[in-house]
Amino acid sequence: MTPSSAHASPDGNGTPETSGRWTPRLAGVLLALTWPTQLVTAVVILGSNSLASVAQVFHTTQVVWFTLVVTLVYTLFTPFLFKLGDLYGRKRIMVAVTGLAVVGDSVAAMAGHYWLVLVGRALGAGYGVFPALAYPAIRDIFPARLVKSATGLLASAGGLVALASPFLAAWLVDGWGYRGGLWFLASVSAVAFVLVVLLVPETPRHAFDSGFDWLGGLTLGGGLSALVYVLGRGGEWGWGSGETLSWITGGALALIAFVLVERSASYPILNLKVLRRRSVATVLLSASWGQAVAFSAPTISILLALYPHIPGVSDGLGWSVHHNAVITAPASVIVFLIGVYSSRLMRRVDARLLARCGLALMALGFLLMGSFHADETQLMWTMCVANLGGGTVVAAAPVMVVGAVTPDEHGQASGTLIMLLGLFSALFGALFFAVLDAHSTVMKGTAFYSDSGYTAALRLGGLLGLVALGIALFIPPLREPERDAAALPVPAAH
Repeated sequence: MTPSSAHASPDGNGTPETSGRWTPRLAGVLLALTWPTQLVTAVVILGSNSLASVAQVFHTTQVVWFTLVVTLVYTLFTPFLFKLGDLYGRKRIMVAVTGLAVVGDSVAAMAGHYWLVLVGRALGAGYGVFPALAYPAIRDIFPARLVKSATGLLASAGGLVALASPFLAAWLVDGWGYRGGLWFLASVSAVAFVLVVLLVPETPRHAFDSGFDWLGGLTLGGGLSALVYVLGRGGEWGWGSGETLSWITGGALALIAFVLVERSASYPILNLKVLRRRSVATVLLSASWGQAVAFSAPTISILLALYPHIPGVSDGLGWSVHHNAVITAPASVIVFLIGVYSSRLMRRVDARLLARCGLALMALGFLLMGSFHADETQLMWTMCVANLGGGTVVAAAPVMVVGAVTPDEHGQASGTLIMLLGLFSALFGALFFAVLDAHSTVMKGTAFYSDSGYTAALRLGGLLGLVALGIALFIPPLREPERDAAALPVPAAH
């Protein structure tokens, strides 16, 4: 068997399903892939809603690390995990990362010290790479006619999570503090582990090398992690300080070393020739940048809603988590509906067009939110505009990746997308907190933000969305999955 001919079916007999119709088995596989993939969304939402509780329980100004440590760790290990998935099959890696998520969230929930909370978060951070395994697995398992719609549904299911998670966060965080959210994550991670073990078939190998590019993985993951780390500490150290510049220099040198290592590696962890193609480069850059804005900018509105209103100190709205969930519910419903509709629409409409329209709407929404966020009505309608665009971006991004690469290239493309998403999320998070910190007052060890800070940070989110739109305008026409399937050899009859 060659990599280009390796396809699997859910019945495990190695023969591709050719009917192109949904079956109960395929629906079960999609559920098993969707559940842990959307845990990433739940982690972001529950984590964001827990920030105020964590900051006040542990009296720390470093609350950003509650979410940033997850990004830091999975950025480091992503190059190894997606390559191991190509070498040994993706199911084994899925089982490992979901199992560790159960352990990590349990440790964080029981921890009595902030540093131990971060250790638990780091231990379970491997599930951040699950999407990089799940999207290529769809291409391995599903008939070609269903690849785009299944991919879109996998992405758009985040709308349901986005709708349910704030209400869950209200019940959990308001009732039990941040620990309630962490215990919930440990429980749903256990469900994910069982679903993957029982319902996901083993996927074929897409790499048959006898060696492994450890040096390439360390320089790539280490370089990106160093940049993520300095983005989290730069505000504390000072962006012009020696420590900050040293970490930035070290990360940049590691990435330069990675390029040099890959040119001479016998078994490169990334094929740089693939990443240099215009279609691949523009899709990965615009998709990761746009999704990073869609995922990170809403944190600003959550902080605005949940932080207290203290005249002269804090210009938060002082809502409870439950009240915030009620206000944001219409926007979350929009994310789900636009995702489901987009997954059907992309059978007939160019995914590039949907992505461009989504990026434009998302940017407009955050720019409007920067000016109109004084009460429930203003925040509700501006969120709806931003989420209408953001939901379209999230649904279209993985479909564009399908059109940019071949099945054998899909694993590394998805892995690269996740790494860039992590890097840009950390960068934008650092930028948002830097803007907020510039308009803050520290009282009893906790930083509180003024309205001018919220306004500037939200407008920055809109401008970053416009940058992603500019990149997306240069994406060339993309391929169809059916073309890959037509090129495969027909299995011999037995």
